[in-house]
Amino acid sequence: MSVVFWAALGFTVYTYAGYPFLLWVLARLKRPPTTYLWGDPLPPVAVVIPAYNEESVIADKLRMVLASRYPHDLLRVLVVSDGSSDKTLAAAQSVSDPRLTVIGKTTRSGKMATVNYAMSLVAEPIVIMTDAGEQFDEETVSRLVARFADPSMGAVSGELGLVALDTGFSRSLGAYWRYEKAIRALEAVVGSVVGVTGPVYALRRALFRPMPTDTILDDLAIPLEIIKQGYRVGYERSALAFERATQLSQHEFVRKRRTLAGNYQAIGRYWRLLLPGSPVAWQFWSHKVFRLLVPYALAAMLLTASGLSAPLRAVAFAAQGLFYGLALTAVFVRRSERPWLNIPYAFCVLNWAAVAGSYQYFAGRMSVQWEKVK
Repeated sequence: MSVVFWAALGFTVYTYAGYPFLLWVLARLKRPPTTYLWGDPLPPVAVVIPAYNEESVIADKLRMVLASRYPHDLLRVLVVSDGSSDKTLAAAQSVSDPRLTVIGKTTRSGKMATVNYAMSLVAEPIVIMTDAGEQFDEETVSRLVARFADPSMGAVSGELGLVALDTGFSRSLGAYWRYEKAIRALEAVVGSVVGVTGPVYALRRALFRPMPTDTILDDLAIPLEIIKQGYRVGYERSALAFERATQLSQHEFVRKRRTLAGNYQAIGRYWRLLLPGSPVAWQFWSHKVFRLLVPYALAAMLLTASGLSAPLRAVAFAAQGLFYGLALTAVFVRRSERPWLNIPYAFCVLNWAAVAGSYQYFAGRMSVQWEKVK
């Protein structure tokens, strides 16, 4: 039993600390990337915004995107409303600009079907995908496009900045998101980012392939499809979008449960990228697969600690009891007054979401239609 305990502990430590450390070492040894510069003229760009019930934010988002610092005649924006039941369509049409096209689907079919449809309507060589709710920096378009001067680059992820990170659960969420972004940046230096930031990423139009309409995570499936074609997926930290952080752990749990269920789906569809010889096998295993398995390693540690020798057994039980006790305490107290409780609490919430996501996916209970959780 002690062997199982140490194996589970080592697996957990590797997943959350060892993997990022090895990425950091490899990134330090990597040669500085070649700088590619676009010639003249710059490429035409289409910004695609799939939307569902976004009447309160869509007009402001369109104005921000249309105000991007990119040649006026080379930028086009396409909004596709996925059967919205509110005034999303009217709000988008209220923005008057010849570069804007607004299309309303009468029936709701889900995000991936909407993305497939939107991509069939664009011919620009570079396409930027974004959501309706996030704010957009005026330099984001140009900074994403610049990375495609590298002919090996098939897609580029931007960076999502979280705002309102000063209360409750959002503090720990902000720390976790900074950790996640650091890993993505290192992955991009070493090879490719496995997934992109959904609210802000770009791809070469020629590399897009229509995806199954039951795809849960377009921001994971699309870059994996591009990697399959022999291209890299980069990360541009200066290409910014901004989103208000989740304030309630229940909302983050729902979002994370869907994300992790989508990971199971992507693993099933792109398992060949896990095999030796794949350019992202190591990243895919370490970043996506192992995260799903950590909850079971934690359970194994709890169940097998009794097999340790007497001094270590007491330490192992005490450490686990203290950690989970703090997480449980956080459920019943005001965490805004005890922010240090958010760390064990957030860790447990995210790992429980991995378990719940596996159930949701294998039980066939995941809907392809996106819902607001905040």
